[in-house]
Amino acid sequence: MEINLIQAIVIGILSYLGSLSCPWFFGTTGGWYVLSRPLVSGFLIGAVLGDIQTGIIVGVAVQVVYIALVTPGGQMPQDLNAAAYIGVGLGILTVKNGATVESAVAIATAVGAIGTIFHNFMMMSNSYWNARAALAIEAGDYKKLAFNHWVGPQITQFFYRVIPTVAVLYLGQGLATQIIEMFPVDSFIMRTLTVLGGMLPAVGVAILLKQVTKVNMDLIRFLAGFTLVAALGINMISLAIFGAFLAYSHFEYSKKTVEVKAVQNDDMEEEL
Repeated sequence: MEINLIQAIVIGILSYLGSLSCPWFFGTTGGWYVLSRPLVSGFLIGAVLGDIQTGIIVGVAVQVVYIALVTPGGQMPQDLNAAAYIGVGLGILTVKNGATVESAVAIATAVGAIGTIFHNFMMMSNSYWNARAALAIEAGDYKKLAFNHWVGPQITQFFYRVIPTVAVLYLGQGLATQIIEMFPVDSFIMRTLTVLGGMLPAVGVAILLKQVTKVNMDLIRFLAGFTLVAALGINMISLAIFGAFLAYSHFEYSKKTVEVKAVQNDDMEEEL
């Protein structure tokens, strides 16, 4: 599979629309929290390249790694946008050239780590526009304020997102092919990437469980789901339906328990 210049530019524009602080695709909600999710970007990149199935497979695998990623402003541990478009794009290329999905996950994660450098440079560049906006406020020039507040930062963000994405996917695809040819699937390097890529989703799930569980006993419920998948071989849809049934049953039981306790308390108050 090869990426032509038009396809690389389209992917680069999608990367910009999904970047943090881009207002055009329903703001942060539609851009950062939708387009920058690897699951969504995998589908979009697969559609652009004409292989949606591989795009979704790689996107889902990368999404699990970042399922619990928190991006508190400028303190981002990983640049999810770079992983979602540059990383997933390279991952799709490597899989189509014979690599494993796990190695594609390792590549996307590495790109996400490197992407924080570009993100920090972009934040530093935006300080220039902030200074000009402050001067425009002091001068009472609202036209310059609007330009330095809206247009200037978006131009900077557009180039910081589109140029690296296009350059890596279009100019670097030959390098990716050479790496696959130099290090076949059964080589030590590719096996190492496969092992590391297989461990990263487990790290993502572990971080998620740490955030959503209140007590250690809550882990039993999650382990029960994994056990059902491993032992019975049921698919995720069946597991989701089964889990929804248990959750609803637990909710109804808890509600009735609260009602019974409330009635008992009322009776005790009347007796007193």
